[in-house]
Amino acid sequence: MTQEQAAAAFGMSKGGYIKIEDGDRGLKAERIAKAAEIFKVQPSEISDVLADITSTATPKFEDVLLERARAATAERDEDLLSVVGEVAAGRWIEIDDFVDEPAFDPVPVRSDPRWPSEHQYGLVVRGESINRFAADGDVLVCISAIPTRYRPKDGDLVIVELRRNAGLLRQRTAKRFLRTDTHVELWPDSDHERWQKPIIIPKGLTPLEFFLEEEGGGIEAEIVAFVASAVRQVQRWRRP
Repeated sequence: MTQEQAAAAFGMSKGGYIKIEDGDRGLKAERIAKAAEIFKVQPSEISDVLADITSTATPKFEDVLLERARAATAERDEDLLSVVGEVAAGRWIEIDDFVDEPAFDPVPVRSDPRWPSEHQYGLVVRGESINRFAADGDVLVCISAIPTRYRPKDGDLVIVELRRNAGLLRQRTAKRFLRTDTHVELWPDSDHERWQKPIIIPKGLTPLEFFLEEEGGGIEAEIVAFVASAVRQVQRWRRP
């Protein structure tokens, strides 16, 4: 029986009934007799009935949240996602800076059970090129492509590594994958006016590797991972 049902049985408000449970209010003889008749017990047993109702009452919302937080904290040591770098469309960096990226704090997130945890890592989003899916500062949960034998499908969000000048300049970016009969298109996923055109490259020799001819040399493109989900960071509120 809920507190609401018990209050109705005693002919009082829920607030008044809770005061009886807490010992802040007593029961008059006529209400004890009425309750004994309803619960089919002796009047002397009403206090035991009240104790049973109290013990099965719905827990407070904040108590439920606290219990969930404790459970999450207990699991956190085993569920830390390593964050190994950033994705930033349009930003070319030299190979030394690419290799020696700064260390990031791991993110407390449960590994995706569909793939081995050792093939999963995080990348921090920089910029607005995929803001329909993830905002600047969010962390993408990525799955390595080669060890999982991944083959991209239309609409997948993939992590692409671009290399130029014999690999001395590199760019890591997240794009939506689209394959046509003659080429592959790598699209931003953004409502920002800067990011509304795809990278168009011919089909490659493998499902993950491509080459784009351009003046002054070519660009190698390799799909190194695909995105399983994103961890959203709390965004600062701006006054309307």
